[in-house]
Amino acid sequence: MNLSQEFYRNYQANFFRYQQIINQEALDKVDYWTEKFNVESYTTDKDQVSQIIRSHIRVTYLHCIDTLFELVCGLFPRNDCIQDEDLPFIISKNSDAFNKPIIQGIAEKKALTLKEFYDPIHFGKHSTPLIQYIIYYQINIESLIDKSLYSRIEESIEPIIDLLSIFARDITDKSEYNSLKHALRAFPFNGFFNIADPRTNKPIAGIDFKNAQKYLYKSENEYRIVTKNFNTQRDYAYTMVASNMIWN
Repeated sequence: MNLSQEFYRNYQANFFRYQQIINQEALDKVDYWTEKFNVESYTTDKDQVSQIIRSHIRVTYLHCIDTLFELVCGLFPRNDCIQDEDLPFIISKNSDAFNKPIIQGIAEKKALTLKEFYDPIHFGKHSTPLIQYIIYYQINIESLIDKSLYSRIEESIEPIIDLLSIFARDITDKSEYNSLKHALRAFPFNGFFNIADPRTNKPIAGIDFKNAQKYLYKSENEYRIVTKNFNTQRDYAYTMVASNMIWN
């Protein structure tokens, strides 16, 4: 059995897309799930169920882009060779030491990292920038029936780099990802934080924590609690984009 061929043939490229669609449907039916949990003798309320689902949408997004970078970094040349055949074996082991500088570099758009992404990869008589090879594999102008499509591929590279930079900034610090992944370090918090006018004592600004998640974060010298508002529409939309890249 050729393990590489088996990997590419059976890889669940739409895993995160389907998971996020299921998550969104659960959020759309939050009243149904709240009632179901209460019927089954779990004491809960709509806000708590909504927070759990939003957390799951968030962690699914982070899991998706983490997987995307595992694949992107896994295809980076090692010893001047592209890693198509060895990719399944590379991603099966911990490659953080190799991946982290690449992810950090694309997050900050460092010149050296960008140069690596644009360095040419040679295959047969053709060459293409590494990032184009990773996303579009061995597509070249001669392989296309409609030659005009190739210019659109070339024009897409800069937006792809911009998207990878956004994803990298979201995953560079994995404290939130790890907290949500393990759940026990993340906890919901209901209530409001209001700023009042001292003359009238009426609220003039505030935060509704029903749409937020708190988690424990350890810095070098202390533990602290971090609060982040959910942006569920963004998490869902970017999961779809990153999932498309994985599918490619």
